[in-house]
Amino acid sequence: MSMSEIDSFVKFEKVDKSYDGEILVVKGLDLNISKGEFLTMLGPSGSGKTTVLMMLAGFETPTNGEIYLDGEPISSIPPYKRGIGMVFQNYALFPHM
Repeated sequence: MSMSEIDSFVKFEKVDKSYDGEILVVKGLDLNISKGEFLTMLGPSGSGKTTVLMMLAGFETPTNGEIYLDGEPISSIPPYKRGIGMVFQNYALFPHM
């Protein structure tokens, strides 16, 4: 095991995401994030940044691959059991508030 695998708190392993079964929005994502590490995702509109965060939070499921949180696979765990919060770009629940 490499040092990065031991230190990984969030790990994306060969993660793909397709919404239509043909076009991959996220392709072969391998990403290790250590506990306490800050990460910035930068890219043009439509490059998959929000999709990656939605998969981590559990609002989307990977088409292929696995996401790990503290060494445990979480792709099949519902969002409310993950302990991950997310602030949406636009009002998602109560637009009048």
